[in-house]
Formats: sequence, C-alpha cells, structure tokens
Amino acid sequence: MQKLSSVIYAVLFLSSLCFGAKKEKILRMWTFTDELEKNGAVARFEAQNPGVKIEVVTVPHDNYMEKIRPVLRANKNAPDIFLGESVQVKELVETGFWDDLSKPPYNADTRDLVPYQVQMATDSRGILRALSWQTTPGGFFYKRSLAKQYLGTDDPVKVGEMLSSTEKFLETARKIYRESNGEIKIIAGIPDYQEFPFSNRKQGFMNKSGKLVVDPSLMSFFDVAKILRDEKLTAELNRFSPPWYENMKKNGKVFGYVLPTWGLHYVLKKNAPDSKGDWGLTKGPNPYFWGGTWLGVYKKSKKKKLAWEFVEMMTLDKETLKWWAKSTGDFIGNQAVFNEIKDTFSDPYLNGQNHYKFFAGEAPNVNAAIICKYEQKIRGFFMNAITDYVEKKKSKDEAIVSFKEEVKSAYPSLF
Repeated sequence: MQKLSSVIYAVLFLSSLCFGAKKEKILRMWTFTDELEKNGAVARFEAQNPGVKIEVVTVPHDNYMEKIRPVLRANKNAPDIFLGESVQVKELVETGFWDDLSKPPYNADTRDLVPYQVQMATDSRGILRALSWQTTPGGFFYKRSLAKQYLGTDDPVKVGEMLSSTEKFLETARKIYRESNGEIKIIAGIPDYQEFPFSNRKQGFMNKSGKLVVDPSLMSFFDVAKILRDEKLTAELNRFSPPWYENMKKNGKVFGYVLPTWGLHYVLKKNAPDSKGDWGLTKGPNPYFWGGTWLGVYKKSKKKKLAWEFVEMMTLDKETLKWWAKSTGDFIGNQAVFNEIKDTFSDPYLNGQNHYKFFAGEAPNVNAAIICKYEQKIRGFFMNAITDYVEKKKSKDEAIVSFKEEVKSAYPSLF
C-alpha cells in the first residue's frame, strides 16, 4: 500500500510539473522593429511581472504584412500582441485581427492621448483596435548658419514665420537661392515637400462610400512643384538617397529637411554628427505627421488580459511613458505626460532648443481622419503624376488621368 502511494505521489508530482510547463506565462509578440526590446520595454514588463516571458518574433518591415496575414488568419502560432506601422495600421484596423480595446477586459481610457493617434487606430465602424506609445508630428529642421547668412536670423519663431504658408515658403526659397547665387537650396527635393500638401487636405482619398476622391487642394501641389523645379529651388534629390544624407552634413548645400520627431534622432544625428549645434527646428506651412507604431491584442489570443497589461503599460502607464521619453528621447503620445515633462528637454544638436516643447505644440493639430487604408500606395501614384508633370512628360490633366488609372488598376473597388 505504501509502495502504491509512493507511485501515485510520483505520478501526481510529474503531472504537476508537466501541467505547470503548459501553463507557463509566455506572451508572443510579432514586430518589425527591435525598439521595444533594445530600449528595455520588454525587460521592464518582465521585471514587473515575474514568471512572464515575452517571446518576440521580429520580421523585416518589407515582409511583415505578407508574413503576418496568413498567421493571423490561420490562428496557428499566432501572436498575442502584434505591432503595425503607420502605413499598415489602417489596413490592420479594418481586418478585425486586433481586438476591440474599448470593451472588457481592456476598457482603454484614451482621454489623455493625442487625438490623431486614436483616429489612426479606429476602424470605419468607430471601434478602437490599437494604441501607440508615441506620436510623430513633423517640423522643419534647418541649418542655423545658413539662416543667419541668407535670412538674417536663426531664430526658430522668425524662420517659421518665413515658412508659414505656401507663398511664404516659395518667397523664402527664392531669397535663399538669390542670396546664395543658386548654391543653396531650401529643401533637397520635391518629395520632401509632399508632407505639407498631403496633410493639408480637407478629405482623404476615400469618401464615405469607399470611392476615390481627390481633394481640390492637391491640385495646387502641381503648381508648387512646377515652381520648385522650374526655378531650381531644390537640389532635386530623392529622399533617403546618399546625396540626400550627404547634404545634411556641415558643408551641405541644403537649407532644411522636412522631418518628424524621429528624424532628429535617427536621421540627422545619425547621418550628420559633424553639424551638431547648427540645427534649428520650426514650423512649415501646416502641421503633419509621418510614421509611428501601434500595438494591439490579437482577437483570438488566449492571454488577452496579460497581453493587455503590456499594451497598457506601454501606452497608458504614466511612469513608463516618462521613463521611455527620458531614456530614448522618443516623443510620446500621452498629452498629460508630455505636457508635464516638455519643459525639461534641451538638445545640444539643436543648439539647446527644446524639441519636445515644439512637438507638444504640433501634435494636437494633426488630422489623421483623412488617412485611408490605401494611403501609401495612392500617395505614391500621385507623386508619380507630380513627377510626370514637372518633368514635362505630361500635362496636368494627363498626369491626373494617369494617376486615376494607376489607382483603378490597383484598387478597382474605389471606382
């Protein structure tokens, strides 16, 4: 009897070990960026939740959507949490793979978040699908030395006034060109300027009926682009090309760059360390945003509560957001937090200017309601039309026709 009891005890003990292994708290997360791991967010959550391990699957950005779609559809080895970049978010929120964060067990309180951040992650039925820890409003970064030489001041407010409308932007571009004898260009190329007209629309590329619409304001982009090209006011460089980066450096011939929050840390500082202290940050003709990353809970996850705890920590927990802002310099999306800490920043790269305070003023003015799920590709088609026009390959009317044909070929449902 005693021997039998020992055997039963051993079996029960082994069973408990096996059962415990099955119940191990592992959260699976899919991402296209290493920033949550590299900058300590994953480790922070694990430290706050002993016994929990986040298993991170990182897929290159260019392959991310094609890899994650079938996994989410099949619900096989699917993530509990997955991320989406700004060009993917509108597609992801409409698929329903992210759960509804406004309902239990989440009950997400978004009152303190920048409105556009919430707009981006809300589907066409008004359901909140994801949240972000950051916002990415944009500005105009310019070289102070060139501003002093050709505009008479490097003061961000005064320079911003000179760029505060399309007309003033062009006037200032002409002045810089004239005073420098054509050596210095206001921006690297027409593609840099696109953030302003695309963000200044009253309506996006899709109307409420799901059909293509072109906001009348975009027609003026053709005219502005033609002036920039015909009067040689840009360096005619493509974004992210080697010469584009090269002209950020100390002796570069480009006056300024149209970049968002991450442009300071990951573009300018990284590629032009020798021009530290020579940069200023100001407004352009209108507010815009560029980029950003959202995260949400997979609708079929069996660990929704735990998954939400990570999302909540990263996007709504004030202490975590303060820590993240101060340790990474990333501009966060919680207005209550960034308004609390905005006066504590000063960046030597910007000659001591407070970039955080600047972006805190810009973020609430961004309108993301105009962004549709096909935004990136349709914008690309429109830029093709702009290029055809300024290079005199097509008239404005012909370029618009070609644009619509490209859209129709890619998305026939829009017609």
